[in-house]
Amino acid sequence: MQIEIGEEKFRFVKIEGRYLYSPYNPFREIERTFQNLPSVERPFFVVFGSAQGHVVEFLLNQGYEAKDIWVTEPHPDLEAWSREHIGFAMEGTLASRLILLNEEIFLSLNTFFTFQTFLHHYEIVLTQTIENIKVTAFFSKLWWINFVRNLSMVSQREVYKIPSHFTPYDIPILVTASGPSLTTLLESIFEWYQAGGKILACLSSWPTLASANIVPWGVVVSDAGVGNILHAQNLPHEVIVFASVYANSALLSSLPQRIVYYDIDKEESSPSFMLSQPSVVLDALTLAKRLFTGEIYIAGLDLGYTLRGTHARGNMVALRQELLCSRLYPVETEKIGFLKRKDIQQFNDHVWTTPSFQLIKQEIEKIFPDVHILHPIQPWKNPIRETLPIPSPLKREITFEKMGDVTPLLHKAKTYLETSNTTVYLREDLLEMPRETVKNYLLYKLLE
Repeated sequence: MQIEIGEEKFRFVKIEGRYLYSPYNPFREIERTFQNLPSVERPFFVVFGSAQGHVVEFLLNQGYEAKDIWVTEPHPDLEAWSREHIGFAMEGTLASRLILLNEEIFLSLNTFFTFQTFLHHYEIVLTQTIENIKVTAFFSKLWWINFVRNLSMVSQREVYKIPSHFTPYDIPILVTASGPSLTTLLESIFEWYQAGGKILACLSSWPTLASANIVPWGVVVSDAGVGNILHAQNLPHEVIVFASVYANSALLSSLPQRIVYYDIDKEESSPSFMLSQPSVVLDALTLAKRLFTGEIYIAGLDLGYTLRGTHARGNMVALRQELLCSRLYPVETEKIGFLKRKDIQQFNDHVWTTPSFQLIKQEIEKIFPDVHILHPIQPWKNPIRETLPIPSPLKREITFEKMGDVTPLLHKAKTYLETSNTTVYLREDLLEMPRETVKNYLLYKLLE
């Protein structure tokens, strides 16, 4: 493909030596699409497809400066042409240009239908990037920071804990994880839900349950993973959020739901400032056993990958696979991307696993040998079930204890920060940075 400029700046497209009959004339579409640009003090335009430079010309004619325009082109030939004719608008990366902190405005002609997909992915990536920046900057201090921020929330709203003399309820409980087999069990889970059975869902499985109009009694959040913010979207107000005191504080502070810290009693005497379990599934099963004495069932606990996918329907990873699907990039290409992992191990012709998955599997078999695994994709020592029984519903509400003064715990966090052997300063020790500077910053930022 070639682009040639004719009279009055009309551009003709030439493909394999032949000219398209009509010149490319997007002027009316540009004026119609961009006639009401947002009024901001310091705009920065991210142009998705410049329409052979016409969009850039339009912005320049409107009085905007060239340094505030950045163009990305989806087609290699258009990108080459744009670099030659409007190269000033393609210099640097988007990240380097946005560092000026101008307010970004995304522009695309309506004919660029792929722009909406691009924008959706950008919003997801931006959310994850912000979280990753926080994790990278404070990796060695992440659990300490979450501990302090989550406890500080107690003075701002009602937060609960499990009473020390809690009496478990003698009813069965269903726990859900987000493995690919969860999708095949939704009909049985819906019947359990309709019959009044309790469901305790790992947060990542909530989007899958929501796709089948299933609302869990509670969700479990244990770690600081960036995906948790995306998994929690549209969570109903009545769902109880069972969270570790070390869970993602950015997520918990944004949730209007009732929050119960399920591990605060273990951390009150001597905070560990780290997670005690390697997986949220282990925390969910521990919590289920603590709250209920009936049979425990778990769905979606695959701890492996299949050619159908790596996660259940609706999960953010599965959603990404679906959005990337196109004629040239079928969904199967993304679904089997796990085969590129260096730690992947083939279990049989249809299932792959990893050493970390097997570690979690061994822990569950050892600690929870009586838990029933629903429709697993690999053998277990635990009892196996293909469907769920009829549940025994609980008529009365399960109550929890409102947390009181957390000042002593915050004081322990401060003392921990000041001890000489703490791992909070792991990153600083490796980089030979002064601990005092970091300590003063954290104390000023979070505890003063």
